[in-house]
Amino acid sequence: MKNTLWLFTTLVLLSSCTKELSEETSNPNNQNPPLGSNCKVNKVTTLDSLTGEGQGSVYLLYNTAGQATLVQVFDSVNASMQFETSLQYRGDTVRVSPAEYFLLDASRRVRIFHSEQSSGGFSDTLHVQYNYDAAGYLASREIFTGNASLPVFRYAYTWRGGNMVAVDGSIAVPGVNQKILTATLEYDPNATANNFLQTFPDAFETNVFLSALDLGKTSRNVLRTMSVTLYDDQGLPEETFVNHYSNYVFSSDGYLLEWSTFTEASSAGPAQGGRARFGYHCK
Repeated sequence: MKNTLWLFTTLVLLSSCTKELSEETSNPNNQNPPLGSNCKVNKVTTLDSLTGEGQGSVYLLYNTAGQATLVQVFDSVNASMQFETSLQYRGDTVRVSPAEYFLLDASRRVRIFHSEQSSGGFSDTLHVQYNYDAAGYLASREIFTGNASLPVFRYAYTWRGGNMVAVDGSIAVPGVNQKILTATLEYDPNATANNFLQTFPDAFETNVFLSALDLGKTSRNVLRTMSVTLYDDQGLPEETFVNHYSNYVFSSDGYLLEWSTFTEASSAGPAQGGRARFGYHCK
């Protein structure tokens, strides 16, 4: 089953809406001022790599308790709000909308995402379960539909050296052995970033909420490449995308402020890429 939602959400968050126009100069000895302690990403802005003009942004507003209370996705090109919602907290529940919510476990990690949509007299229920290993890393993500007691899709995550290095997505229906997505991720062994975002190639339901939610431990190093292969309805490779990340800019106390991306697609050659800047909320 083809699954392209990952591509849309990843590109919205982490790359520009226009093609790469110039080569950026890396700045490994950057001396940007320190941000402070206990900071987390609250804004991702995508920019034209040549002009520096903003293309869009994802913004989270935090309250004094450190909880994200507002999420906005803004299209700067058309000057329009693409998505906006308030987050409401009650016990173990984080409600996104009347039809969508997250449930948290005792460690305040996400354990369930639930969505129920109605259209034309039909109701469509999506239920996603998140499972963690003993070390606190996300081990698997299972997707249920309707009232099914067994998952329809399962994504397994492989970790090595404190980094997520592989994702394997497949149909989980008993008797069916068919892939829908595979991914490999490589990191710069010499670059780490304080409290940075986790980059999932598949979890479309959490991408705009990533800095507001706890999905287990994040990768230790900064991403260098992410290669994702999508599969067709017969389980055969259909398309491959490779995102390259470079030109990291850090604050002097180790927070990632900016990187550049370049994307290759197997069917169309070079695709989208650009710059992304990261803003932070600090307590």
